[in-house]
Amino acid sequence: MKYPELNAQQLQRRRRSFIRFFHALPNDPPVNVDVYVNGKLIVKNLKYQDFTEYLAAKPGSYIMQLFPTGNHDEQLLEMHFNLGEGSIYTQAIIGTVDDISIELFEDMPVAAPDDEYAYMRFINLSPSDDGLNISIDNTPVVYDLRFTEVTDYLQLTSGKHTMKINLTSNGRQVVSHPNLVLKPKYSYTCYAVGFTDGEPFIQVVIPVEGPSYIDTSQ
Repeated sequence: MKYPELNAQQLQRRRRSFIRFFHALPNDPPVNVDVYVNGKLIVKNLKYQDFTEYLAAKPGSYIMQLFPTGNHDEQLLEMHFNLGEGSIYTQAIIGTVDDISIELFEDMPVAAPDDEYAYMRFINLSPSDDGLNISIDNTPVVYDLRFTEVTDYLQLTSGKHTMKINLTSNGRQVVSHPNLVLKPKYSYTCYAVGFTDGEPFIQVVIPVEGPSYIDTSQ
């Protein structure tokens, strides 16, 4: 089967797609990874909690292979994924080293963004068996978010906020983020990564989403 080419250069085709890779696989010690797509090295030495830039891609089907950096004798994963036309994605490497997987999340544009507001969704990528309750400025906004679950985008006032995450099971606070700063008209995803009962301990990673600045029609 012939697969379309994936590269980091601007593709001269309308309705191209974009994809970035996110290393959300916790381990102690850390395991850096090399990412191959259709047999081609796309990302080298990707570290835990790091994202790549968005890569331009043709819509279609791909094969992803994952190896520990510098060790191509021990493949960690081989999986297929599909990219839709004119869409923007984050491909997350998740789970544990003994039970590794990938999850493809579409980064969605916000319809008619308001000049006074930012937009944020929440994704639980902590492989621990705990649900997460999330509050913004001491107001609960998410209840019992489970592994790989995704919320809708919430509309939040731009500026500085405080975010806290507690375990659903016993109420224990596991994350306190007192300086969450959101820009107006931008969209974000808050990824919870790490273990609630081990190392590396749970943290949040909050990047700007591609639809805030990428035009897929060019």
